[in-house]
Amino acid sequence: MSANGVSTAQGRNAWKANVTAPIQYFDLEERFELEGGGYLPELRIAYCTYGTLNDRGDNVIWVCHALTANSDPQDWWNGFWGGGRLFDPERYFIVCANIIGSCYGSTGPDHLNPETGTRYGSTFPLITIGDVVRASES
Repeated sequence: MSANGVSTAQGRNAWKANVTAPIQYFDLEERFELEGGGYLPELRIAYCTYGTLNDRGDNVIWVCHALTANSDPQDWWNGFWGGGRLFDPERYFIVCANIIGSCYGSTGPDHLNPETGTRYGSTFPLITIGDVVRASES
């Protein structure tokens, strides 16, 4: 994952107004086995990053979220973001990934199944929390 630049903007909403976190993608171009016995022929994880990873790699905050949320936690935790706050991109490298099955860019029912060339829709396989965790470890 690559780091995005950060702004030194201060103020309650200045951080959100001055920083954009483009969605990035991690593509696993191999079969992803699911705990329930199914599989995904390939896997895409959409994610956002904020801040810069330090040389030691020990300033990472991984933000997890519910299926219905997007990978921009500034949208849902705005009061916690910015200089001197809990999620301070000037101090930390913050990563938030959309889980598989979400409607925000990670592989889900709206994606094309590469084996059939059609959208998964209701044929999207059952996923578990374990699958979500393993996908995040990929």
